[in-house]
Amino acid sequence: MIILLSILIAILLVYIIYVRRKTKQDIDEFAESIINKDFSRKHPRYQSITDAFLTLAGEKEAQQHYLKEMLELVDTGILAYDVETYDTLWMNDSFTTMLNIPHIKNINWLKKQNEALFNELLNIPVNNSSLLTIHARKQTIKTMTNASVFQTGGKTYKLIAFHNVSATMEEVESGAWKGLLNVMTHEIMNSIVPVSSLSDTLKRKIHTLKDSSSELTEPDLEDMELALDTIHRRSEGLLRFAETYRNLSQKIVPDMKSYNLYDLLCSIHSLMNPSLQQKGIAFTLKTEDPDVTACMDRDLIEQVIINFVTNATYAISKKDTPEIHLFSGCDAEGHPYITVADNGCGISDTIRDKIFIPFFSTKKNGNGIGLSISREIVKLHNAKLHVQSQEKAGSAFTVLFSPQSK
Repeated sequence: MIILLSILIAILLVYIIYVRRKTKQDIDEFAESIINKDFSRKHPRYQSITDAFLTLAGEKEAQQHYLKEMLELVDTGILAYDVETYDTLWMNDSFTTMLNIPHIKNINWLKKQNEALFNELLNIPVNNSSLLTIHARKQTIKTMTNASVFQTGGKTYKLIAFHNVSATMEEVESGAWKGLLNVMTHEIMNSIVPVSSLSDTLKRKIHTLKDSSSELTEPDLEDMELALDTIHRRSEGLLRFAETYRNLSQKIVPDMKSYNLYDLLCSIHSLMNPSLQQKGIAFTLKTEDPDVTACMDRDLIEQVIINFVTNATYAISKKDTPEIHLFSGCDAEGHPYITVADNGCGISDTIRDKIFIPFFSTKKNGNGIGLSISREIVKLHNAKLHVQSQEKAGSAFTVLFSPQSK
C-alpha cells in the first residue's frame, strides 16, 4: 500500500513539473508573440488577451493611418527630427513640395544642399510664431512657422509646422496698392474736376470777348488773372500731393507756414464755384474776421476742404435749393477754424461713427477714402476735426487749428 502511494505521489510530482514547464513555455511563447507582435501562433488559454491586443493594435494602426493621411492632406509643411542625431521622424509631402526636396532620413542632407536653410531650421524659436523667409531652389517663400519640442522613447524631437503665407502677403500687398491707387485717383479727380470747369469757364469768357470784339477791361483782366492763379495754385498743390505719396517709405511731413484763412477759402471758392454753378448749387463764402491766420500746409488743407465740398455736393444732390457755405473765423478760445456746411441729407446716428473708417461709404460708387484721408491730414497739423449733422437738415465739417502765438 505504501509502495502504491509512493508511486502515485511520484507520478503526481512529475505531472506537476510537466504542467509547470508547459505553462512557463506557453507564457514565454505568448510573451514573445506580444513582443514581436506575431499572433500567427494560437494560444487558446490566452485567446481573450490576444484578441484584446489585436483590437488595440488595429485601433492604433487605424489612428496612425488616419493621422498620416491627415498630415499629408494639409497644406502646412510638417517636419519632426531628433535634436541630437537630426534623424527625421516625420516629413510630409507639403514640406518636401514647399522646399522642392525629396523625403530625407536625416536633415543633415540639407546642410550640404542649403546650409543657410539648415541653420534657420535649427534656430526656429520654440512655442513662438515667427516669419521665416526660405530661399530654396531659385524661389523665395515666406512661411509662418511654429515649433515645439516633445520626448518619446527616451529621445527628444523638434516638431516644426510651416505655413506658406507668400500668396496671402501678395494678396494683402496687392490690396494695399489698389487702396493707394484709389486714394490717388480720388484726390486727383477731386482737384481735376474743378480745375477743368474753371479753365472751361475762362475759355468761354475769352471766346465771348473775342466774338463781341470788346476790349479787355481791368475787371476782366483781374478775373482772368485770378482764375489762372487759382488753376496754377491747385495744379501745384496736386503735384505736391502726388510727390508726397510717391515715396511711401517716408513719413509725410507738412510744410507748415502761416496762411490767411479767408484768402485760402477765396481761392477754393474761385476754383469750385464754376462747376457748382453749372449744377445749380449756391456756393457762398463768409468770414467773421478776414485777418485770421493759421499755421498749416496749404496744399494739404486745400485738399481737405475740397473733399468736404465734394462730399457736400453729393449730400445736397436731391435738394430743390442746394447750398454749400464756407466759413472762417476764430472761436472764443482763440482757435482759428474753417467750416464747410451744407443743407443736405445729413448723417444718421447709426453711421456717424463710421464715416472716417477707410473704405466705408454711403455713396453708390464711393470708395470711402476722402474723409479718412482728411482726418489723417488734420491730425498731421495737430488740429481737430468736428462734425455736426442732423438728418434731413445738413452737415457741417469744421477744422479747428491750434491758436496762433502772438
